[in-house]
Amino acid sequence: MMRVPPQVMGSALFNRASDGNAQREQEEQPKPNKFMMVLKGVSAPLLAGVVESFVANHAEVQRYLGPQQLARLSPHTPNMSVTQRMRFNAGPAFTPNAGRNFVMSIVSFVTTPTLFQHFSDEHKTPQSLFLFGLGMNIFVGNAVAITLQSTWGRSLDHVNTNGLNSLNYRTLISNSLRRDGIRAFFSPAKWFTRVLMNAPAQGTIPWFANFILPKAEPQVLGFARFVHHRLYHHQ
Repeated sequence: MMRVPPQVMGSALFNRASDGNAQREQEEQPKPNKFMMVLKGVSAPLLAGVVESFVANHAEVQRYLGPQQLARLSPHTPNMSVTQRMRFNAGPAFTPNAGRNFVMSIVSFVTTPTLFQHFSDEHKTPQSLFLFGLGMNIFVGNAVAITLQSTWGRSLDHVNTNGLNSLNYRTLISNSLRRDGIRAFFSPAKWFTRVLMNAPAQGTIPWFANFILPKAEPQVLGFARFVHHRLYHHQ
């Protein structure tokens, strides 16, 4: 829709600058609009983060507060409007939850492969992608995501005490900083806990998505084309 090339992924990440054919193909391609490239690079993980939170946040809040307490704070009524039903399904403190998922998505699927492209040819290996993905997850993604995770938890504590409609993020953040300082949202203990929980799985996503998944991509696409062909001709 934006008429920009897709994010460089898979074997294309390991293309060498000395590869004449790849360089020639790149030069023949029309220059993409840089603004649209950045817009797509932000909007795609933002959409992914919002969808993930819309699916998962209600259950995460239920686990945090307990089913009975969440039902008391956010009761389900049969005559809800569409907007009220969407808010109910999204769950309390939806914004920081979606923000956390956005940060982790953009680091794994946009920032890491984009920066990896600029590695020197001799350093473009599956092993370096594996380690670089872990490093970006630990020292960039989780360093930011832990602040949003803390905001999410403090928001739920506030809602639990003062009710669902009392939540104001600006007031919550300013009061938390005034009372606890930066430790309200970031501390070595919080960061380390988040890293232990998240990095082993999500930190390896760039390596897995770019090096392992493409190995089966031809077979998967071939099967999809076969099914599409059979369905199309059957109709």
